[in-house]
Amino acid sequence: MKDETLIDFNSMERAVAAEQVKMLVAQSPTGIVMSFLLASFVAMVFGELVPGRFVFIWWLVISASFLVQYILYVAFNRESRGRISFHYWYFLILAASAVSGLCWGLGLTYMLSRIEPQYHIFLIILLISLASAGITLAIRTSVYYAFQVSVLLPVIVWLTLQSDITNAILGIFLLIFMVAMWLFAGQVSRVLSNSFRLQLENQTLANSLKQSNARLQVLNEELTQLSATDSLTQVANRRYFDERFSSEFSRASRENTSLSVLMIDVDFFKPYNDEFGHLIGDESLQQVAMAIRDSLKRPTDLVARYGGEEFIVLLPSTGIEGAVQLAEEIRQKIESLRIAHPHSEVSQYVTVSLGVTGSFPGKSISKEQMLQKADEALYNAKALGRNRVECAHLEPEAAQYKQNL
Repeated sequence: MKDETLIDFNSMERAVAAEQVKMLVAQSPTGIVMSFLLASFVAMVFGELVPGRFVFIWWLVISASFLVQYILYVAFNRESRGRISFHYWYFLILAASAVSGLCWGLGLTYMLSRIEPQYHIFLIILLISLASAGITLAIRTSVYYAFQVSVLLPVIVWLTLQSDITNAILGIFLLIFMVAMWLFAGQVSRVLSNSFRLQLENQTLANSLKQSNARLQVLNEELTQLSATDSLTQVANRRYFDERFSSEFSRASRENTSLSVLMIDVDFFKPYNDEFGHLIGDESLQQVAMAIRDSLKRPTDLVARYGGEEFIVLLPSTGIEGAVQLAEEIRQKIESLRIAHPHSEVSQYVTVSLGVTGSFPGKSISKEQMLQKADEALYNAKALGRNRVECAHLEPEAAQYKQNL
């Protein structure tokens, strides 16, 4: 358990670091533009105060560093479409910040050494503003420290080495300011890191909840399937049949379509069970159920175990002619299984008797009447010798069909 916690912690810290790198890169265009404008302003103001072409060369160098930073920004966004090594990009950003800060620090230090003392305070204020604006890099404290030290340390060293007490005081002031900004940057970084961590934890929890809901949905579907399935024969159970029959009856009534029902009973099953035992009897019922299921033509057709050795078939959008034809196919298929039945009075193999009924629901016909007619047809099939199909019509106009059978 301890190792798993450590792994989760390390994964979270890596994720937080990745978010920090992303934000550092995302804000870099704004920083580049502002730094470029500031560098251009310094070059214009001090271009005539500093002898030689140093200011122009410095402006070119620092502009080149800005260009490199922008190239890194573009490259990062292109690579972000694939897999990113945030460790690698972190060190690139760290190096770019240090180089940029060093360009500022060394350049302004040289300018301080070349301009009149009355302009020193102006550059000091500029340095303070630059270091303060860089606080946005505190997303990752090491990046801000690299930038701030590169900007301020050269100037602090130069000021403190001067014999002029004013410059020495300014150097000490900048040193105190640098330490204070370090402390403030640490606070900013902790707040942002906690915010990133909280967002990632919320996202992780949301994903976990989504996965749990998905698993729960799968389990519910499996449970629903189990509750609708007969455990022995793996076809639908009586409860599920009643639900489907009710819905299909209502739909057929609404749309004025046909609906047929087949009631099936295994012939002389009790003697078979007594002879071979319940285990062999269960196996034969399973084979009968699979044979019935395999005989069905459409996904909407349904076979269910109605009770004991009795099965029932629901045939939506099927007239009685088609139902009788399918019933005969089922009868022949089960007999062709050649399951030996020495105590059958109609065959040497297991056979079934089938009762069929069908109609257009809604014409003063109820669900109970349909089931009753199917049961009557099954009773007739048994009375007439078993191993046969009989049908019972619900409508007077269907009587002619029975005469033609």
